[in-house]
Amino acid sequence: MRPTLAVLGAVALSVFVTVQDRQPRVIDLGHSIQATDPSWDGAPAYQRSVVATIGKDGYAGGKITIEEHFGTHVDAPAHFSPGGWTVDRIPVDRLYRAGVRIDVSKQAATNPDYRVTTADVQAFEKNSGRILEGAVVLIATGWDRHWPDRTRYMNDKNGVKHFPGLSAEATRLLARDRRVAGIGIDTPSIDYGPSTGFEAHHVSMPLNVYHIENMTHLLDLPASGFQVIVAPINIGGGSGGPARVFAFVR
Repeated sequence: MRPTLAVLGAVALSVFVTVQDRQPRVIDLGHSIQATDPSWDGAPAYQRSVVATIGKDGYAGGKITIEEHFGTHVDAPAHFSPGGWTVDRIPVDRLYRAGVRIDVSKQAATNPDYRVTTADVQAFEKNSGRILEGAVVLIATGWDRHWPDRTRYMNDKNGVKHFPGLSAEATRLLARDRRVAGIGIDTPSIDYGPSTGFEAHHVSMPLNVYHIENMTHLLDLPASGFQVIVAPINIGGGSGGPARVFAFVR
């Protein structure tokens, strides 16, 4: 018996729906770059000027000047470690990895100076399994809700910034013991705002663990089961660079 057109159509639709169901949801984890975005010290850190327009030149073009650590960006290990990888030397396979998301937004909501503890990491692993070697660990604090208002985002009071970060002990657990590839966060730094010694940076970067800072939409991610692509500007010898960052969630 030959299959009818209706049967063939139903089979084709079933295959299409199955394929569609398998397509990952893509989540943009970065902010677009604007001159008004908050910089670390409040000084202008990005400028774009028009050098050509379609009306005048037949094509559009521009020139940009930007700091390496502005907007959503990667800190290469060389940022704090003399022997660490510069951004162009980070092995490309370390920029496409399995991701996990640790949610400390409740703690950060009541304490802007909250630092992720080893207990937070251990609680995550109790619920979601041990963090795999080479993963990218994303810390969701919910602080990105203040972007791009520098006053609220940097939260500077009497010359001291106040925003969440990681403790040196939690960073050591991730970087040394779990041997992760990268650590990301939705605040200006993996070190909490009041830090002047950048203790977490000094733990992770000698181990060639890169950071992604000023991220966003981390609370939209599941705890695990997704992939992360980190794509910084490939600056030769750079201590870091602005980046596009995506999660692929199935």
